[in-house]
Amino acid sequence: PVAAARRLAASRSAAVAPLRRALLAPRSSRVQMPARRSNHGIVTAGWNDFTWGSGSIVANEPAAPDGGLRSIVLKVDGEMAKGYAKPGQFCQLRANDDGKPAFIAIASPPDADANTFELLVKRSDGTAGEICDMTAGDVVQMSPPMGPGFDMDKAPADAFPNALLFATGSGISPIRALIQSGVLVGRNVTLYYGTASPTYTAFMDEFKDWEARGVRVRHVQSRVGGPPTYVQDALKEDAENIDGAKTCAVLVGQKEMTTAVIEVLEGVGVAKERCIMNF
Repeated sequence: PVAAARRLAASRSAAVAPLRRALLAPRSSRVQMPARRSNHGIVTAGWNDFTWGSGSIVANEPAAPDGGLRSIVLKVDGEMAKGYAKPGQFCQLRANDDGKPAFIAIASPPDADANTFELLVKRSDGTAGEICDMTAGDVVQMSPPMGPGFDMDKAPADAFPNALLFATGSGISPIRALIQSGVLVGRNVTLYYGTASPTYTAFMDEFKDWEARGVRVRHVQSRVGGPPTYVQDALKEDAENIDGAKTCAVLVGQKEMTTAVIEVLEGVGVAKERCIMNF
């Protein structure tokens, strides 16, 4: 019986040995399985795991005479539309399997029944430029709507009836969605919108509509009339009239702008946690 047990143990050890050697081998010597590619598989893209979907171009027109801004309308399926719940959310877009995704905010308000997303895309090298070159009927790969959007629950309207909006360049895209969504109805709203000049300004033809919705528009143009003026400069001019204890802010733009604006706001008593961004 002892001899039989020893033979059994030896045979088991021999069977396990190759597996043990494989597991303990240096990583470079292990057998690598070839990666599988899929047009619409689940991938990891830095924010979370998602399944690539697609949208088709319905319209692609200039959003302003200068600056390379394009106003693009995408047709999306019902599930994609339902996933868009809050203004400020964005999608990752790419022109093909090998393209580096571009993060592009949705410029239209959430509407589960619309089945279209409006986008404001600034031409640049890579994916954004490829999307700007697309025409009606072309298909773009896209993620579901992502990000928390603008969490206006951080500043309830009854406690913070004054809302200051800040955007520069293509950053107006999610701010437009916020204005059109009706979320700001009942608040005293001022928009500080910075662009180089009128010819670089998207949605300029909508200013009257925004005013009709109760949004005071301060269009700050850095290349018009004297030394460059930016949204933080315009804010400083209005600072003495801001009731910080009853004011919240929504900001979209480059870090230099948002940092400067928040510094001014904190100086007049607006709490930093009432300065809302979409990421």
